Amino acid sequence: MAKIAVFFGGSSTEHSISIRTGCFICKTLYSMGHSVKPILWTKDGAWLVPLEYRIEIPFESVNSPDSFAEEFQKRYGITASERLPVLDSDLVFLGLHGGMGEDGSVQGFLRVLGIPYTGSEVTASAIAMDKTRANRIFEHTGQNVAPYLEVSKQEYARSPEECVSRLASLGFPQFLKPVEGGSSVSTFKVTEYAGLADSLVRIFSNDSKVMSQAFLAGIEVSCGVLERYRNGELQTIALPATEIVPGGEFFDFESKYKSGGSNEITPARIPEEQMKQVQEFAISAHRALGCRGYSRTDFIIVNGKPHILETNTLPGMTETSLIPQQAKAAGIPMEELFADLIEIALQSR
Repeated sequence: MAKIAVFFGGSSTEHSISIRTGCFICKTLYSMGHSVKPILWTKDGAWLVPLEYRIEIPFESVNSPDSFAEEFQKRYGITASERLPVLDSDLVFLGLHGGMGEDGSVQGFLRVLGIPYTGSEVTASAIAMDKTRANRIFEHTGQNVAPYLEVSKQEYARSPEECVSRLASLGFPQFLKPVEGGSSVSTFKVTEYAGLADSLVRIFSNDSKVMSQAFLAGIEVSCGVLERYRNGELQTIALPATEIVPGGEFFDFESKYKSGGSNEITPARIPEEQMKQVQEFAISAHRALGCRGYSRTDFIIVNGKPHILETNTLPGMTETSLIPQQAKAAGIPMEELFADLIEIALQSR
């Protein structure tokens, strides 16, 4: 069994979701017999690092990120540090989402240290996190992509009217989201011209670039991809896609993470031929971006044709996340899935 450090938390807008992911990962690794050290990266960039391994996080409910950090410190008798202490881990299991946790920054840091880590490497992480650049790759590989535009904070500061007018050319409704965000945090469905400026200001309060995508009416599905070694050969497989029926107007933050916030149906209620096509496109996106270990790609099926929305290189691993649902539908225990992710990381050393 390995000594595994689990990174979770982080400074991105997805901090609270990462806490839930980290707790789920620690619990699963602990049940597998690994020596686990949960390492919490606080919202203000400090590190909370227990001294010992073989620690199971004894609490799972997250009332607030601040209260979790306080309880974490009390539980393990530790103080926050501005610098990450020396890591003596065999492996880092990444439970981070968004921001520097998913954009290749942490991956590059660990690569310099020579410590293996789960998930995609630096380049794939950076490209997939940048939704505009990822869309260009998807287009180049023949995927159907919703019409999109990008606006930077600097452009908006220079000429807000021109930026709003340019985005309005996509028509309404449209979805505005941070170029490098995730978990539908700060994602807004804008239905009229007057709502564009307000949504841009709200996103630019935390992010520097916005991408807008034209609204596509159809069936929303999400499909996970896993890599694994079998008989010495590296296999890439697609899991059964999940159909997402949001409780609100779209699959927003509440729908994703609040119990009962959406109806998630695995396998998706789509014809077998469409399921195969979604799975093929998910594998194509995974390979085109250069992802490693696992990924999850979201689609809208319009008139029978899947249109790609985005690929996540560190998909959520909470009790309500899609990858665990899809693995269960495929008959893959989470312990087996985690073992494959660990082996992929160690083989890539």
